[in-house]
Amino acid sequence: MLIIPFVIIIALLSYFFSDALKKYHLYGYLLATLTGILALVFKSYGFTLPFNHGYLGFSFFYVVMMIGLLNKESKQSQKLFKVRPELSIMGFILLTPHAIYYLIERISGLYLPESRIESVSFIIGILAYVIMIPLFITSFKNIENQKQYFKWKKLQRYAYVVYLGIFIHLIFVADMPNLIIYLVLFIPYFIYKPIHFFRHEKPMYQKMKRQMKP
Repeated sequence: MLIIPFVIIIALLSYFFSDALKKYHLYGYLLATLTGILALVFKSYGFTLPFNHGYLGFSFFYVVMMIGLLNKESKQSQKLFKVRPELSIMGFILLTPHAIYYLIERISGLYLPESRIESVSFIIGILAYVIMIPLFITSFKNIENQKQYFKWKKLQRYAYVVYLGIFIHLIFVADMPNLIIYLVLFIPYFIYKPIHFFRHEKPMYQKMKRQMKP
């Protein structure tokens, strides 16, 4: 239930304070990193649950996902697209305590999956996090020309594998009513994303490729 208010707050702050977030993004990264460290240090306290259980980090990624469905030509959407890389980076940083927390619990024997489905969910979650690492690193890269952009974009498409992995991971471990919430959040995205790609993204890429030809 924490995900919905987190998503709303992140989306609103990103929209109304996009310029400040873009300008002072390093402070945002520092704050996210310190938050993640404190969440692990004080993991036995209840207030760290949104961080160590991944709710906050996932909320950042969900906002990043939904921004990708917006019309880039809209002035309102451009405010969100402008900070999409920063949101993705902060989402990864804030999701890291979740991965570390359960890895430590699993290795120490404090967390033992109760079923095969839970074991599969754990593995899928770890794999999704591992795929995120190169995406996280390349999010810092400055794109200087269209050729670099296409290489970067090709790598970033693995983000869709991450989104699918997160969805499966959440569905396998969720209880009611969170299960319903995840289905409502994700299924419309997976239905509309291919439509959006062929309607908006593919024509844009084809236009850029034609412009690159001598």
